[in-house]
Amino acid sequence: MQKKLASFIAVIMIASIAPAMAQTMQMQDMAPATFAPTRQAYTTNHALLVKLLEVPSSIPYEKYFTLRFGVYDPSHPNVLLSTAQLQIYAGMRHGMKTGFAHGMQSSPKVADRNGTFTISGMYFHMNGPWTLKVTVSNGSKQGVAYFQLPCCSH
Repeated sequence: MQKKLASFIAVIMIASIAPAMAQTMQMQDMAPATFAPTRQAYTTNHALLVKLLEVPSSIPYEKYFTLRFGVYDPSHPNVLLSTAQLQIYAGMRHGMKTGFAHGMQSSPKVADRNGTFTISGMYFHMNGPWTLKVTVSNGSKQGVAYFQLPCCSH
């Protein structure tokens, strides 16, 4: 009986807090973000260097766009690693230090051409700062790099 009562109270608390949290999140995302996109980032373990080679000068709101990345040797930052692999996840943190509050509403496609990766199908449906989690590997080296992109122009 106590377990059921505790569960019921937890559901009531969540139900009463959720609308306020959603309203706060919407308020934060109403204004477009106005910072420069991250252009390069080392993986968190410094095993690889990832560069954002191409990004729209003004990221569109609720329209598909394309990005281009390259993976480089961190000791020789001009040496493109033609055998690298890349995966990408985009989401918004809404103040969270780790993890994501939510992701994109699209599934981007990654096309590789000798270490240069074209990411098509990017789609930001909310204004504000978006974080890209880029997971890369090259042989035995692997890691995760993070990029910040501002959203958006209308």
